[in-house]
Amino acid sequence: MRITSIEVKLLNLELQSALNVAYGSYPVLEYAMLKIHTDDGLTGLGEASPDPEVTGETQNSVIAALHQASSYLLGNDPFDIEHIINLCLEKIPAFPSAMAAIDMALHDLMGQSLGVPVYRLLGGKCRPGIGLYPVIPMDNPEVMAGMSRMFSEKGAAVLKVKIGSDPDTDYLRLKAIHDAVGGSVKLRLDVNQGWKDARTSLCTIARLSEFNIEWIEQPVAAGDIDGLAAVTAGVEIPIMADESCHGPEDLLKIVCRHAADLINIKLMKCGGLYQAAKMAAIAQAAGLPCILGSMGESSIGSSAGLHFVTAKSGILACELIGPLFINNDPAGGFPVNKETFQAVPSDLPGLGVHLYD
Repeated sequence: MRITSIEVKLLNLELQSALNVAYGSYPVLEYAMLKIHTDDGLTGLGEASPDPEVTGETQNSVIAALHQASSYLLGNDPFDIEHIINLCLEKIPAFPSAMAAIDMALHDLMGQSLGVPVYRLLGGKCRPGIGLYPVIPMDNPEVMAGMSRMFSEKGAAVLKVKIGSDPDTDYLRLKAIHDAVGGSVKLRLDVNQGWKDARTSLCTIARLSEFNIEWIEQPVAAGDIDGLAAVTAGVEIPIMADESCHGPEDLLKIVCRHAADLINIKLMKCGGLYQAAKMAAIAQAAGLPCILGSMGESSIGSSAGLHFVTAKSGILACELIGPLFINNDPAGGFPVNKETFQAVPSDLPGLGVHLYD
């Protein structure tokens, strides 16, 4: 099997409501879709989901990187994935979400060729499925409380809450949510670097002790590993690294510095399934639990993530909820129950997804 051509298309995903985080508001997610064609008639699907504030990429730059990649993809065997990923690391190192699109399309092709789901290529099935959990975008306290109450009434026992604009307002947001859903619902806070430094983070976390907080994600600026380590050492609530931890090299630094209690692995940050597996191995060896995060991908990228979670026992939770909140998902086949938020991997060959047109 040899790669004969690639196609790159704009993928503008319209959200049911804007995703508001500490560093911006996103009513539309400007992504890209990749198709890799082979000489035996197979097509592998991939998705690049850049975030200028996290990966440093834009839709246009990712599309350009994917077109550039065609020069060394053509003629290669998709099964030579280490060779191809090493070429990507050499040729387009600043474009991890473009690499992720290539990586998942290669895995899709390998699975289709062998007639097995991608999770079989990654280690096999270590769990039958996994529960997802709702994300509450940052907004005024009343709006966030209302959305939290809605999900709680549907049975959600865990909520991820986006905060980080300023400590005083963040406290009011959590107080409103607590009053709306009660103390039994676990809150997973995502600050998205919003508290900036260790001093602000430590003071703010001390004020939040009355709430049922399971963990706090990325309280300080991405480059402040010293600050992240200080917060981790200074509080009892587990601290998760996200924007500070892109790939295996970042993770190794965090492990050596004891800078986090948990790690958020995202395919778009690290460059795809192949690189994510390296991160999972490092984290497991260090005794650090991981979650599989999301950039709000469509069913294409979300399905790739679900295959990864299915095969890796060190992933304790995942956030692959993009398809539940996208109005114009280009693909079907992401197997999640919208009522129970339970996701079960597809047993179809490859990623198991199909395009609507």
